[in-house]
Amino acid sequence: MPKVSIIVPVYNVEEYIERCVNSLINQTLTDIEIILVDDSSTDSSLEICKKMALEDPRIKVIHKVNEGAGMARNSALEIATGEYIGFVDSDDYIEPDMFKSLYEIAEKYSSDLVMSGVIFVDGNMFSQEGDHIRKTYFDKDTHFETEEDLNKLKMGIIGALPEDIDDSKYGMSIWKNLFRHEIIRRNNLVFQSEREMLSEDALFMIDFISHIKRATGINEAFYNYCRNGESISKSYKKDRFEKSLIFANEVEKRFKKDIDKKEYQIYIYRFWQAMCRVICSQEIMHAMDNSVKYCELKKRLKTICTHSLTVEALRVYPISKLPLKQKVFAYGIRYKLYYLLKILVMLRR
Repeated sequence: MPKVSIIVPVYNVEEYIERCVNSLINQTLTDIEIILVDDSSTDSSLEICKKMALEDPRIKVIHKVNEGAGMARNSALEIATGEYIGFVDSDDYIEPDMFKSLYEIAEKYSSDLVMSGVIFVDGNMFSQEGDHIRKTYFDKDTHFETEEDLNKLKMGIIGALPEDIDDSKYGMSIWKNLFRHEIIRRNNLVFQSEREMLSEDALFMIDFISHIKRATGINEAFYNYCRNGESISKSYKKDRFEKSLIFANEVEKRFKKDIDKKEYQIYIYRFWQAMCRVICSQEIMHAMDNSVKYCELKKRLKTICTHSLTVEALRVYPISKLPLKQKVFAYGIRYKLYYLLKILVMLRR
C-alpha cells in the first residue's frame, strides 16, 4: 500500500501533461502511485502517458471512453491502493514537497482531510499573463472536529459570510487537499459528472466531510493552478448558468440534512451572487471577443439577473458589506444595470 495515490484525469493536454507528471515523479514523498486516466484523448496525450509509465513503475495508465473528469476520477478510485488520495489536473503542476507535507500533517493529527492553498499561475480571469498569486486559507494549523465545526467547514467551502474577502472561505476545489482513502471506500463516495452540473469537486468535498472525524487546514500553498484557454473551469460555456442552478440545488439538498436553513442560506446566497458575477463577466467577454450584438448579450444577462434565485439572493443579502468591486457588481446585477456591468468588465479587463 503506497502512502498516497495521485489521480490525474487526462484529456487532450499534450502540451502540459509532461510538466504535470514530472512534478509528481519528483515528489519528495517517493512512496506514491500515479494513476493517469486518459479520457479518450484525440491528441498524443495517451502516448505520452504510456511512455512516461515505461520510465517509472509507479505510474499506471487507464484508457477509457470519454465521459469527463469526474467519471475519470471514479475509474481511478476503483483501482487506487494508496492510504490517502490526492487529485491533480493534467494542465497544472505541484511543488516538490506537496504530498510529503500533506501526508505528514495527516499522520501528525490523525486527520481524514488536509487542506492547503493554491498558487494561481497567470492569475485569474482578469489577471495578466505572468502573474503568480499565492492564496492560503488558514493562518495556522486549524482543526475541524466537532459536528458544528465540520458543518461550518462544509458551508465555508461553498460560500462565505458577507465580511469575508473571498467568495469561498476555504476554497471549493479538491486538488489542493489530501483525502483518507478508507473514508471514500467505506462510504462509496464518487464524483458526479461536470457535464450535468458545475463543480463536482465541491459536492465530493461536502459528501466526504459528512463522514469524517477531523479535518485540518494549513498555512501553505503547493498547487500551481495554471490559466489556459483549454481548461474546463476557465472556458466559456453557454449552459454554465443552468448547470450552476442544478449545483446550488444539490448543495442545498445536502446541507438541509444536518444544518439549519438559517445557518446555511447566507453561504448559498454568497455563492450565488459570486456565480452570477462570474457568469455575467464570461458572457460579456464572450460577446466582446465574438462580436455578439448587445441586444443578444442583454438577453443572456437578463436571464441571469431576473431568475428567481438571483432576485431573492440579492434582495436579502447585505451587499453593502461586500468588498468594493464585488459590491458594485452585485448592485449592477440586483438593479439589472446591464450596460453598467459591461462597462465594469471592460474596465477590469
